Amino acid sequence: MRTYYLLLLSFAIIIISGCRYNGEYVRWGDTVPVVDTDRLEKNNIPYKIKDNKVYIPEDAFDKAIFCCS
Repeated sequence: MRTYYLLLLSFAIIIISGCRYNGEYVRWGDTVPVVDTDRLEKNNIPYKIKDNKVYIPEDAFDKAIFCCS
């Protein structure tokens, strides 16, 4: 029974750690007025704005294409 709980806890930790984005930020779209940052927020995709350009984590790029393009 104890092994079962350890296995369950291990799976939970793996799933939770897999939900974070930690890739290098890459440019998304053209400029801030063109990019719908509300959609990024609704889909829990972090973004940064630098020099009027929007950047998202590289490992969130596929999710952003699916939800926001």
